Amino acid sequence: MLTEGIRIHDLRDPDHSEAGAAAIKAIDETPFEFSLEAIVAAARAECDVPFFSDQIEDDGTLERLDEYLRAVQTDRHQSRIGRFQTTQYAKRHLIQRSRLEALYAEHPEIEDIEIERPLIIAGLPRSGTTHLLNLIGADERLRSLRYWESLEPIPSPAARRGDVPDVRRQNGQAQLDIQHMMMPLFRNMYDVENDGIHEEVELQHLCMSTLLMAASAQVDDWMRTYFLRDQRPHYAFMKRAIKALHFLEPRPRWVLKSPQHLSFVPALLDCFPDATLVVTHRDPVAVFTSWATMLTYAARFSRSPVDVQETAAYAQLLMKLLLDGLVRDKTEIPEDRTEHVYFHEFMADDWGTIARIYERAGLSFTGETRSAMRKYIEDHPRGRHGKILYDLKEDFGIDRESVYAVFENYLAAFPKVRREAPNE
Repeated sequence: MLTEGIRIHDLRDPDHSEAGAAAIKAIDETPFEFSLEAIVAAARAECDVPFFSDQIEDDGTLERLDEYLRAVQTDRHQSRIGRFQTTQYAKRHLIQRSRLEALYAEHPEIEDIEIERPLIIAGLPRSGTTHLLNLIGADERLRSLRYWESLEPIPSPAARRGDVPDVRRQNGQAQLDIQHMMMPLFRNMYDVENDGIHEEVELQHLCMSTLLMAASAQVDDWMRTYFLRDQRPHYAFMKRAIKALHFLEPRPRWVLKSPQHLSFVPALLDCFPDATLVVTHRDPVAVFTSWATMLTYAARFSRSPVDVQETAAYAQLLMKLLLDGLVRDKTEIPEDRTEHVYFHEFMADDWGTIARIYERAGLSFTGETRSAMRKYIEDHPRGRHGKILYDLKEDFGIDRESVYAVFENYLAAFPKVRREAPNE
């Protein structure tokens, strides 16, 4: 029984800091309109390039955004600050989409760029994907998406010309500072730095079709519909955005990562047919316990009141949809180009795991690369902010064995997954 660590005791009734409470009060007093028309008008007013092209108008971006907004409006516990965030994020994404289209108009040669043999990590949250991604991302030969860059992938035309400073990095840090103020223990569970690597599916916000949209509101029906839709066009859009980023800052190969990919392997491989896949696996109950806690803790930033049972059920639905998709498409996984990484094996032999991935990807595992990874580990020891201790029964009233039954299809399809003790 572990005696050290941090327990979160205010999941049900968030205890905001003085600064956090003041921020909530300020937004509660800020007038804004939660509508597609208001978001588009604000984005148009602030856009520093021609707003929208015929392509954007015609590809359903605004229709998808409107559908999502209507789904958010049905979330009865969505707080005013949660809705305010949704409007601000959507405005930013529409401006970024316009910048992307302006960059393509200025440099049509971007279309001809090839994204060759990317290394793509697909795995549940809390299954080691972030640590694995950051280790591989320490390799200077590989291009990845940094946190600040995921929020604002395309610099302004004036910044590209050098007429004004590029403030995207500062904006990213400001966003993290707000997150730390409102959710001080969030980085204990998901430790991302401003220059750290983030998920490329953030780019799909620009076409308003990404599973990340399900993270800021509890939109069960919207999420179920999302999983049923053909996501190939939106993966193609993601690749188009990656081409633009490659044009702005090229490197030989890309490393990508997202839990979303678990359920869309065919769409992913349509876009990146020569990709090397890394699929991570972990005890789904261990994942669910920490994932439900993290999602519930983050809900204080967007929900009032925070219903822990409702949020845990939402986290479970998301996990089940992801894993059911992986099991469904298991035969589509190209085993000759796929490394399956089991959490207990990765924790026991991280260097051996990395070496196998590099061999699978046809990358040389050089001494320089190993040194860069060692430096990352030294600078980012596990649990450096403090280890969170989880209790599924006490926090959510859920019995662990009942959760195993929910994910029995996944466990049957991947029998090497090892059960873990609580807080192992």
